[in-house]
Amino acid sequence: MGAVLRADAAPPGHRQTPTGARPGAAAGPHRTPGRRLVRHRRPDRRLVALAERGSGMTTDRSHMTTDTPAPGTGGPRRRQPRPRWPEGARCAVVLTFTLDAELFWLRLHPSARQRPKTLSLGTYGILRGVPRLLDLLDAYALPATWFVPEHTATHHPRAVRRIAAAGHEIAAAAPPVSGRTPDADVRDTWARTVASLEAVTGVRPTGLRAAPGVLGDGHAALLDELGFLWSSSTHGDDRPHPLWSGGRPTPVMEVPWQWEYADHPYFLYNGAPVAFPPGESRIAAYRDVLEDWKDSFDAYRDHGLCWVLALDPQSIGKPGRALMLAELLDHIRAHDDVWCATAGQVAEHWRRTAGPGPEPAGHPERVRAGWPSRIRRAPGADPDAR
Repeated sequence: MGAVLRADAAPPGHRQTPTGARPGAAAGPHRTPGRRLVRHRRPDRRLVALAERGSGMTTDRSHMTTDTPAPGTGGPRRRQPRPRWPEGARCAVVLTFTLDAELFWLRLHPSARQRPKTLSLGTYGILRGVPRLLDLLDAYALPATWFVPEHTATHHPRAVRRIAAAGHEIAAAAPPVSGRTPDADVRDTWARTVASLEAVTGVRPTGLRAAPGVLGDGHAALLDELGFLWSSSTHGDDRPHPLWSGGRPTPVMEVPWQWEYADHPYFLYNGAPVAFPPGESRIAAYRDVLEDWKDSFDAYRDHGLCWVLALDPQSIGKPGRALMLAELLDHIRAHDDVWCATAGQVAEHWRRTAGPGPEPAGHPERVRAGWPSRIRRAPGADPDAR
């Protein structure tokens, strides 16, 4: 179940770090021994504290220990106990990949179907991104969760089978939902996705990631009805929690992720008319993203939380970005108390150790569960407003 990384164990196929090299900078077929892609010096906390005192700034942490309601929720802000992870690990890390391939662009603009140049961006993820990332994960002996939509399972079954044969978790990637209450179309679409993945891999998926869009009350019940055990679709926490429906928790566990730790906002790009991002003119520097993600991992580890990376082979699978991901994995591997697991393993662990709740009164899932009734009470409110 997952893998607790040890700082003194190099991944299979890698040479040990040469004497005198910086700790955690493992050498391997894709690296120069002892050399890091980016050099980074962390600020001295003592100097930061002196600067704060000199400028009159203070770091107010009172909200972590008092019962002051969180603004807009009426719930308490209390210091929560550190989660318990397997084998005494300090934090959990989940690597996830969404294999949308050409479907990403087909959803973005109706004309993409007649634009093979645009669709080739998604095809690259299948042709080059998937093999490159599978080799990288194999070198580090790390598990990952791959979210696959029906379209990809139908058009690229060999790639999906290759991922499954490598021992990774295959989960469902669901299309955008148009309303807060799931209808027959949503049910049929999700059921078809499950059937297509089971036909290709021989294994029925137990998890789902819904595409960005509306995910309202009732969808958790549908997930439960269709046999899903977990979801990774929302952003309201940094630890797993049960999804709610009808004012109460369901057996379906949620493994939240955040846009800051996804590659699309930084790297995915295409020009008009199928433009992404809509304003164009943005491909982030590897240095900035890498240091941001390394610092974010450090913070999640410090708090003992579950850090989820949301990646796409057509974006992160480019050679330079795969090297950046390897540098990030080197940084994570420098710590011997990290549990690297699939989303399903994290959900199952949380179900066994934390149970179904109840969540605190101000938890985003409980707040979200109360939205439908609040919307109905609001005069002239759109029930499907996001």
